[in-house]
Amino acid sequence: MAVPPPLDKLDPTEVWKPWKPSAAEPWDRKWAAHLYRRAAFGASSAELSLAVKNGYTETLDLLLKGQPKAAEMVSTLNDVGRVAATRDADGTQLRGWWLYCMLQGGHPLREKMSLFWHNHFATSIVKVRDPDLMFRQNVLFREHALGTFGPLLQAATRDGAMLLWLDSNSNVKGKANENYARELMELFSLGVGNYAEKDVREAARAFTGWHTDGIGFRFNEAQHDDGDKTVLGKTGAWKGDDVVKIALEQPACARFLVRKLYSFFVSEIDPPAALLEPLCASFRKSEYDVASLVKTMLASRHFYSDHAFRTRIKSPVEFALGAVLATYRRYDESDPHSRPLAHQSLIRWLTGMGQTLFAPPNVKGWPGGRTWLNTATVLERNNFAAALVSGVVWLPPAEQQAFVVSSDLPPPKALDPARVLEEQKATKPEDVVSALLDQYAPGGVRVEAREKLVAFVADERPTGLLLARRAREAAHAILTMPECQLA
Repeated sequence: MAVPPPLDKLDPTEVWKPWKPSAAEPWDRKWAAHLYRRAAFGASSAELSLAVKNGYTETLDLLLKGQPKAAEMVSTLNDVGRVAATRDADGTQLRGWWLYCMLQGGHPLREKMSLFWHNHFATSIVKVRDPDLMFRQNVLFREHALGTFGPLLQAATRDGAMLLWLDSNSNVKGKANENYARELMELFSLGVGNYAEKDVREAARAFTGWHTDGIGFRFNEAQHDDGDKTVLGKTGAWKGDDVVKIALEQPACARFLVRKLYSFFVSEIDPPAALLEPLCASFRKSEYDVASLVKTMLASRHFYSDHAFRTRIKSPVEFALGAVLATYRRYDESDPHSRPLAHQSLIRWLTGMGQTLFAPPNVKGWPGGRTWLNTATVLERNNFAAALVSGVVWLPPAEQQAFVVSSDLPPPKALDPARVLEEQKATKPEDVVSALLDQYAPGGVRVEAREKLVAFVADERPTGLLLARRAREAAHAILTMPECQLA
């Protein structure tokens, strides 16, 4: 395989042009799976087959727009989430609800972007301690997921959970609290090095009186400093909304967001500024149209290249949901072998892997990348994979602990990786491994890893129930391989 040229040797204009499949580089399961890992949380074998059949353009369009009824489902999803919040105490019900939205909501890219914004505007229920406020913030992220950034930033500035999280009620005239002003510049819009401490102090004055009544935004005019402030070179009797607008006018804002979205969708290998500049220019020109930027990234030559393929480490949510989507046959009342999922069962596993939804570790969110993988979290991923392929993962936690994963009892057919033996009519070890890799690792694994899998499945020439069990064990092994930790 040819080594791709260094990033600083690429032509910034050429790499962001739309990719065109060719005979030498066709649109196939490798690239369809790559797109689904980035623009969604993964895909089933049937979804990948349909994507290859429909073609690259139609598949990307579907991911950007969602399923035909996805927009109609939002109000129903929000109604369910609202009820979950009323029954919640610590975020558990909300986590199960959001996982349902991710897997069943019909618009995985919308949910993927909601997850991005959740980490960008990192707010934790551990401090907020109000499930309803966290639910409202999540609805806000979903509403603006693929919209324009300016309205989202303004809305986040007035969000009740955010105001509590960053102690805005203590921001009063004569004694400004700098928490929100600092995070607005450092984490939400500009990035370190693109503002001065004086800008933070002056912006904090603009946000005095920016309070919450425990439900939503409340402007406390008596506690607002209405004097002149100089923020990022502009002077006036600014209020909070004005400071947000000033931040959005800075060239650094587009650069900061484009780099962060590049890392989320394309690669965690840090690119030179020149490579991103065409994206930054078009993002500014579009007035921060997120959907347009994301489409350009996902449609680009750069995205369908070795510079992007498997150059991101999956977050726990991406790893777990991707494995579920590859294994699980979606619930269908007309299918006697399907069954509904117990989404709450995933919560404990995600926490063990290091990602508790609605509870990022601090204002900077989850750092991601290599921090997702350490001795404890890799072991949890391996244990999750074992529980998934045996069907144990969907049992209540107490039953999971009592269940022997190596049991000879097969999992329900809807959750059984060994379905491929029947569906693909695979009996030879080579065919079994090919079918499993096609399901769990489209794009292939190392040659030596594949050979070891074939030898494992072939050992003692298993047939019948023993071959099915061997297939499940092989599926477990595939999910623990380095390739399956990469998006």
